[in-house]
Amino acid sequence: MKILIICSARTSMKWETRYHSAGFDKALRQERSCGIEKIQCKQGGTGGRPVYVSTHKSAQQTAEKLFSGAEIIQEALLDEIPLRSYRDTPKGKELTLWRWRFMAKQQWRRGDGRQPENRQQSIERAEKLIALLEERGQDCILVSHPNFIKVLRKRFRKHGCLVSGSGNFVISPMDRILVTRPEMHCGGCGHNCLLSNPGCPVGQDAARRRKKK
Repeated sequence: MKILIICSARTSMKWETRYHSAGFDKALRQERSCGIEKIQCKQGGTGGRPVYVSTHKSAQQTAEKLFSGAEIIQEALLDEIPLRSYRDTPKGKELTLWRWRFMAKQQWRRGDGRQPENRQQSIERAEKLIALLEERGQDCILVSHPNFIKVLRKRFRKHGCLVSGSGNFVISPMDRILVTRPEMHCGGCGHNCLLSNPGCPVGQDAARRRKKK
């Protein structure tokens, strides 16, 4: 099973530099239904693979731009991690956009109940998605968003998958990540020997074959 994960294109959302709490929450809601900026890309086929996208408009439009005539299926499990203002402020008190984002993510990490979803819940959502994909057992394409892709990428690695491509640390718009099952790249020994156990004979043989090519 091969899974291609694509980060949605940048939205055309016009962010302010400062917000009060209600304004920041409103902007987050607006971004969810906001379309994408114009992107330069070649349309291609999917090779018969289904394309699953989040319910955000940006994911839908990204898939439409990349894959001409493909069947696009919405999957809420791919939605971006929802955030909200980390505290209430009066309209006259505005804080920087950076501070709102940073503090909201900190609350998400430590499981603060103010956020709509905490880190553990995001992990559970990623695990549910992985289980669903494994049950279907087919190559596919996923279009999601930066913060959730970071969580999903880590969970795939926990399952022993090989995760390669762009976005080693920061996930940026239009980044692509390829996920393959261990048996597809380590000779079927049941673990990711090329990365986690270089001493594995299967991994050594695979490395030698690569050098000869």
